Amino acid sequence: MIRSLLSQLFSLAMVLALAIVIWGVATIEDNPSHEAIYPDPLPIELTNRAEGLVIHQKTADTVKLKLRAPQASWDQLQPASFSITADLQSLDAGLHQVPLQVRVTDPRVRVLSIEPQSIGVRLERLKTREFDVSSDVLDAAPLGYTFKQPVVTPAKVKVSGPATLVDQIAQVSADLYLRGAKAPVEREVSVQLRDAQDNPVTGVTVTPTNVVVRVQVEQRVGYKDVSIKAMLKGSVAPGYWISNILVAPSTATIVGSPEVLAKVPGFIETLPIDVNSATAEVTKRATLSLPEGVSVLNNEGVTVQVSVTPIMGGQTVRRKVVLQGLTRGLNANVSPDSIEVILSGPLPNLQNLSADDVQVVVDVTGLLAGTYPLKPRVPVVPASLRVQSIVPETVQVIITGVLPTATPTATPTPTPTAMPSATPTVPR
Repeated sequence: MIRSLLSQLFSLAMVLALAIVIWGVATIEDNPSHEAIYPDPLPIELTNRAEGLVIHQKTADTVKLKLRAPQASWDQLQPASFSITADLQSLDAGLHQVPLQVRVTDPRVRVLSIEPQSIGVRLERLKTREFDVSSDVLDAAPLGYTFKQPVVTPAKVKVSGPATLVDQIAQVSADLYLRGAKAPVEREVSVQLRDAQDNPVTGVTVTPTNVVVRVQVEQRVGYKDVSIKAMLKGSVAPGYWISNILVAPSTATIVGSPEVLAKVPGFIETLPIDVNSATAEVTKRATLSLPEGVSVLNNEGVTVQVSVTPIMGGQTVRRKVVLQGLTRGLNANVSPDSIEVILSGPLPNLQNLSADDVQVVVDVTGLLAGTYPLKPRVPVVPASLRVQSIVPETVQVIITGVLPTATPTATPTPTPTAMPSATPTVPR
């Protein structure tokens, strides 16, 4: 009996094992294992760095992993599924080779290889030091101007980082360009770090990264900036006006003794420019009228451009209404038969209008006898003029008359044709 029981248990175990094998094969067929390199480089996290140490150099920032996982797991993998760390615990300043550790959130994923397997890390003591900030002007002041030594706010900055880098710093500067400024300059400038060979020093932290630099720009004694005023003579043509005067350049630097310059107002004039009877723009080279003992610095000439524009005005004209498209044989009466057209535009063009320049038309094409309120229009006016309004906006058109009608032609009536009748047959 015991033997029979053991035999039954053995048979049951064999059936169970076979079922597990069959289930495993079916699972693998439905979710086959996939082996490949994960496509995205994964970042390395450096952990447990001792206080007072900084990372000066490292040989790698990312790793590549070769994985084996079921297809369903591959489909769900993303960079957040991985954690790659290099543990710096108990490491002091110096160069170290630290092994990398990989963790995956999905336990079905197996890491076959990691490249690289370790990372080289150089640890250094953290150093913080204050530096004075110097500032230089990198270009020249405009002619006739000078500048004072730049003032930097704040005058000192803090630099933190690996001791070897901080010790390389020989100069901290915030230089700037005036770019032709003739007034005091105040500008925010980024701080630059350089070593003894004038090479940039990077890999450290600067606080603050920007400073404010102020430069006092002043005019030299014996120099004075003045504006240029254009002088005109004559009058433009009737109906026109001077709409703008453009002087280029608009200012000049004059040179002379301080006593003479003190008597010069804030401007100098040009010799008169003739605009008599002008009807269009006048552009001429101008000569400056300078006091005795005064000259112009870097004088390249002055151009004066005088814009001459027609005076804009308005005018009302009265015109007879012209009917357009009236059918032959009909008569029409328009009330009122004359309307007023209000025009705007250059005054000379308005003054030279002729009777044929403006016409008022009412279109009655296709209209039969009856009374119609219609809007007149002005189809053509000189190109420089504009129709502002038409008074009145609507006129009454009464069309009379009857169109001749055609006499109808009689259609002959067809004569009916008699049909022979059948002859009855008499039985004998």
